[in-house]
Amino acid sequence: MTDKFISIEGISKRYPAPGGGTTAIFENLWLGMQRGEFVCVIGHSGCGKTTVLNILAGLDEPSEGAVIVDGQSIEGPSLDRAVIFQSHALLPWRTVMGNV
Repeated sequence: MTDKFISIEGISKRYPAPGGGTTAIFENLWLGMQRGEFVCVIGHSGCGKTTVLNILAGLDEPSEGAVIVDGQSIEGPSLDRAVIFQSHALLPWRTVMGNV
């Protein structure tokens, strides 16, 4: 049994590249966080910080690996998690009233 509340297990994120192939945003990321632990994600522009946070929130999927929160695999958005966006954002799967 693990004592990690959040476990990022070997996630990678790749996007299709022009002309075929893929572009890796990050690869083989591992991180464990305890319940109540304070963690900062810092890095230069374009290094994948927001992508990692979107994967943690269930708003995006990793190309490889898994994210486990409180023993449950992240499979998509959930009422158990929340994101406060830096700028205005609409969630495309929600209705107009659901986005208010």
